[in-house]
Amino acid sequence: MKKLQIVLGLFVCAFMVIPFMGVKAINVDNIGGNVTSEQKDNVWYLTLKGNDKQDIEIRKDETVILDLNGFNLTNYTDGCSTIWVQNGGTLTIVDSKGTGTIKKLNASAAPTIKNDGTLVLEGGLISSIGEKSAALNNAGDLTVKGGTITTEADNVFGLVNEGTTVIEGGKFIQAHNFSALNNASKMEIKGGEFAISEGNTGAYSLITNQGSTSTASLEVTGGTFNANKGVFFNEGEDKVTVSGGSYSHDVSAYLADGFEMKEENGEFVLVDSSVTPEVPEGSKDEVKDEAENPKTSDGIVMVVIGLAVSAVVAIIAHKKLA
Repeated sequence: MKKLQIVLGLFVCAFMVIPFMGVKAINVDNIGGNVTSEQKDNVWYLTLKGNDKQDIEIRKDETVILDLNGFNLTNYTDGCSTIWVQNGGTLTIVDSKGTGTIKKLNASAAPTIKNDGTLVLEGGLISSIGEKSAALNNAGDLTVKGGTITTEADNVFGLVNEGTTVIEGGKFIQAHNFSALNNASKMEIKGGEFAISEGNTGAYSLITNQGSTSTASLEVTGGTFNANKGVFFNEGEDKVTVSGGSYSHDVSAYLADGFEMKEENGEFVLVDSSVTPEVPEGSKDEVKDEAENPKTSDGIVMVVIGLAVSAVVAIIAHKKLA
């Protein structure tokens, strides 16, 4: 299994070490172009009305719901993230039409989305290009309920987690060589689809856990996982725990106590080894009926035996009389 290293701390902009000359940072209260902005009950509602280029920042104490509305959002400034959720900011991304995307225009080290606050992903396709960049870099609190995270080139991560991530749904597509997920902090996978793209034969493991990092832990309780080289790569200490999900490869090395792995129709699934299989209710009824009402065939046997005994008795009695 190939070993994958990661350089953490992805930049919001490649220009962070110099003045932000040429950066077009847009906030919810001064946004324009093909993005409409409306505030209701202290919540900002942003809706794309067409494809647009923006460097959107969600600031502290702002709560925002962004609807891609089937359109494409890319960064305006080369080297900057398309969306940056700052510490204390909250963003939910939805896509009411189902075909919306968030991407970067050019290759850079900046992730397409950088989250330092609270981010909920419910829709849209998020992707990235640029050496060791990521479609989504999380250093805050991330919940994935829907949408798709993927890449457009080699040496690019899907999701890099340096905060707390809970995955309940959505799709993670390993379209190139780097892992679809790279965890260096706390991550829980409860559901979702994790797969390698068709024809991708040169990929690393589907999911990498930086086990050598003291804070890295990955708990998997659900989801479907279809990999090429392997589902998990855990570097260092064993901090991956699996207690649910279905897999293309055997992941017995990561099972929680009390579980076993079983292959069914080409898939590996978990079985709780501490639970004694129950007899189906129908079977219980059959056993009860059998005890109370013997089968007809058993009754016939008893009748035949009875007749045979009667015949023997009759012959003995006949001989005595003779």
